[in-house]
Amino acid sequence: MTEINLPYWVIRYVESGESVPGGPFTIFIAEDDNGDGRHLDLQCMPDEPSAQNVRLEMDSYCIVSEGEGVHYGGLKEVTLQPDRLVLRFLDDAVEELELPSDVVELGIAPGVDVDEIRSGLRRVLSYGNPGKIPRMNF
Repeated sequence: MTEINLPYWVIRYVESGESVPGGPFTIFIAEDDNGDGRHLDLQCMPDEPSAQNVRLEMDSYCIVSEGEGVHYGGLKEVTLQPDRLVLRFLDDAVEELELPSDVVELGIAPGVDVDEIRSGLRRVLSYGNPGKIPRMNF
């Protein structure tokens, strides 16, 4: 019998871009468009990481969860399919972001712009420390 993996939650809202000109670039994915439900906010700065950011290990993309957990880097692998986004996290990111598992599968609702997710993730996850860039299967 084939095991069916149900998504942790379903992406129904996506927003990407700079909220302030010259500010961080963000890809925000959420269950709903008011931001009250489950969501992940992945961000990168417009400039290369500073020496201080490198020292503080804040030299890569940032992930913010709905529980306000924050982690820099933290993804091993990201797989995007037309109806699903699979995120494979490092153990310390799972704890910091209060995730249910190191593998989080998110469904993608019909009508959601998968190309916007793809381009936003590619831009954010390619930022900074090359050792923290996850494998991307897009």
